[in-house]
Amino acid sequence: MKISTFFYILIISILGIIPINAQQVTIGTGTSTWYYSPITRLFENGASETIYDSSEIGTTGTINSVGWNIVSNAYAVTTGNVSIYMKMATQSTISTPTSLTGYTLVYSGNVNNDVLGWQNITLTTPFQYNDSTKNLLVLVVHASGNYTLSPPNYSYSNVPNKSSYYSSISNAWNDTRTMTSTPNRTNIRLTFGSLSTVEIDGKTSLKYYPNPVKNIFNVSANQNILSLDFYNLAGQNILSKKFDSKEVSIDLSSLTAGNYIARVNYKDGSSKTIKVIKQ
Repeated sequence: MKISTFFYILIISILGIIPINAQQVTIGTGTSTWYYSPITRLFENGASETIYDSSEIGTTGTINSVGWNIVSNAYAVTTGNVSIYMKMATQSTISTPTSLTGYTLVYSGNVNNDVLGWQNITLTTPFQYNDSTKNLLVLVVHASGNYTLSPPNYSYSNVPNKSSYYSSISNAWNDTRTMTSTPNRTNIRLTFGSLSTVEIDGKTSLKYYPNPVKNIFNVSANQNILSLDFYNLAGQNILSKKFDSKEVSIDLSSLTAGNYIARVNYKDGSSKTIKVIKQ
């Protein structure tokens, strides 16, 4: 079966004519290790809260994934019932007890801890870190129900008043639990990049987000968009929707996880292709 000329153009787009912007930000260079934060496997239940200052992050955008550096004792048993929350705030020092007020749940599920090195946990709800005057707070809660006497050890840096943790054999964390403040702030890696801007002939701008996407995919341009066409990597058109607006959204929840190519069709007859990653 022959692949159309148009689909070859789409493949070229994937190879880099239209890049998806992504940026990794790693905060913390300390090499000391411990196992209480972000996820302790020495106890059945745990939580940790950490503040990363806006000056350390140095950018804004959509956070797609997060990870911590496992230095030793990788553990083959998956950590279950993990919830990761994020929020922006002017708060600069840790307080205990903490609460879920202002937090957004960005990940819920299992976390693998069986490989040494930086984890890459793709957020189920990408987080919009869009205010460079505010700090990022990360709260991680787990109730895995099992433990090990040789828990994974994560690298941390000595940063006073920025971190706290909670652990218990039998009591799950809630916002009445007192957490222990610590100067041991776990190093973190944030991956930004779901909002892309593409200049076409110096006159047409295109923005699309989030990417990767789980459900709703948003596209905006400085001219009206008439339709969006989605193709799989075999060149088959699997989803199309018509519009007549500069800002459009489409529900991609019915698509299976993988890579797709989207064609944005403008009112003036031109079009643009972009790569879309479905979670």
